[in-house]
This record gives sequence, C-alpha cells and structure tokens, in this order.
Amino acid sequence: MFVQPRILTENLCAPQSSSQYLVQVLVPETAIRLIAEDLGGIPLNMAKNVMNDSVEFGFYVHKDSNT
Repeated sequence: MFVQPRILTENLCAPQSSSQYLVQVLVPETAIRLIAEDLGGIPLNMAKNVMNDSVEFGFYVHKDSNT
C-alpha cells in the first residue's frame, strides 16, 4: 500500500532532456497527426496503426548502406 523506500532514485525521477523529449514524444505525435490529416482526418488511433504498419516498409526503403 505504501511506496517502498529507496525505489524512487534521483536517476529514475530525473526529467527527460530536451532531445529525449523531442525524439520520444514530439516527433511521433507530430507524425501521427500528419498521417491522420493526410488520410482525410482519420482518428489518431487509426493513424498510429498506419504508422506502426509502415515500419517494416520504412526500414526496407531507407536501408542503411553501412550494414
């Protein structure tokens, strides 16, 4: 029922850096909203599914030539 002591450390409670927030929150959210708009205003959950379904295609088309 109570929070166990010493579980919440300074590292676990530290805020994200600006670059982490940009990459992990703003870019994906913007992409989902652009997909929804491009597909005629579909709901955001459907746009997220479209984005997830296109990951394999994106890896194929933008293959890293160094590997």
